Amino acid sequence: MAESLASETPTWMDRWWTPLAVFASIGVLVWIAIWFGNNHLSHDSFFPVRHGVGDVWFGGFARWDAEWYRTIAREGYVYFPGVQSSVAFWPTYPVVIRLLSWAFPTIYITGTVVTIVSSAVVVVVLRKWAKLFVSPAVAFTAVALLCVFPFSWYLYGVVYSDALFIATAIGAFYLVERDRYFWAGLVGILATAGRPAGLVVAFALVLRVVERRNLANGAVGVRQLFNPRGLTRVDAPIFLSWLGVGGWCAFLWVKFGDPLLFVTIEASKGWDQGAGPSTWLKFRLLEELQHHPFAWSTMSHVAHGLVVLGALFLLPRVKHRFGWAYTVYALGLIALPLLGTKDFFGGGRYLLGAFPCVVVAAELLVARPKVRLVILPLSLLTMLALAVAFGRGSYLS
Repeated sequence: MAESLASETPTWMDRWWTPLAVFASIGVLVWIAIWFGNNHLSHDSFFPVRHGVGDVWFGGFARWDAEWYRTIAREGYVYFPGVQSSVAFWPTYPVVIRLLSWAFPTIYITGTVVTIVSSAVVVVVLRKWAKLFVSPAVAFTAVALLCVFPFSWYLYGVVYSDALFIATAIGAFYLVERDRYFWAGLVGILATAGRPAGLVVAFALVLRVVERRNLANGAVGVRQLFNPRGLTRVDAPIFLSWLGVGGWCAFLWVKFGDPLLFVTIEASKGWDQGAGPSTWLKFRLLEELQHHPFAWSTMSHVAHGLVVLGALFLLPRVKHRFGWAYTVYALGLIALPLLGTKDFFGGGRYLLGAFPCVVVAAELLVARPKVRLVILPLSLLTMLALAVAFGRGSYLS
């Protein structure tokens, strides 16, 4: 079946450069949108017009959390009890920026370059990984869908850690599928030290190796499928991936006395997202819906919530197509905004890394060409509108 699908697919979809061409073409539009918002619209009060090196072309990409990454790259981590502090931000991205900052005029430009290069890796490896399971047409559509997803402007140069995290996560899983466990473990170190979702990556990588090993041995049923006794010495390097999250926790313990400080800091004033019923049950969002149902912030939070619910809806298809390990991985990413935010805010950005959901969504679109012709352009227009708003400093995700 896969061979027949591949033979019916136009050859240009299967070229190695196709994902990069799609990414670059849409990237030009996103760049124009953010440039326009930065240079031709009134700015949010937090982001007055700047006239430093590169601000005309790069300034619109340095918004909100970008300042945290700049501070970490320049000055290292700090922690002040009860106050928003840089220890909330995991180290892979700011460390890479610091290592490369000598080559660029500013930290912000360095961050933009790191994001763009990371995203180029994302689209190439996403297609390679998807083609191991689905037809080339679906793999190509998955790349296109990710490139035009309404919150994907974060992949085109914004100084946030998402692109690098996604690149390392997909890369580690792809290397597992190619039986390159040592390299998967090394790449996994970067992924697991990249974002809070790194905990999920570390667990899911090991789970996938166990799953693949037991499937090869003819395992039947969940108990046999995840029996760790099926592992061999050859599989051991995958546990290297735990060094990322382990090293981060060890650093926090040694320097600040709390290995889970990244959890504690979320309850600080302004973030107000400590673990507990008020966060899990979205009391803040319920209050907004009751008192300000048509406010822009309320509608934005609802939009993020719909993205999260949509990803949940796709999980059974992920299980059917890719197996349990990828389902656990996707569920872990969904759980971050579902249980870790007070109003779903940020859910659209957090789920950029849920690549198994992206591929099964693409599979649904390939089966419905007319729907695809509507969804992809509409999603692109939505993303460009949000990119313009982000360029002027609006707080969107």
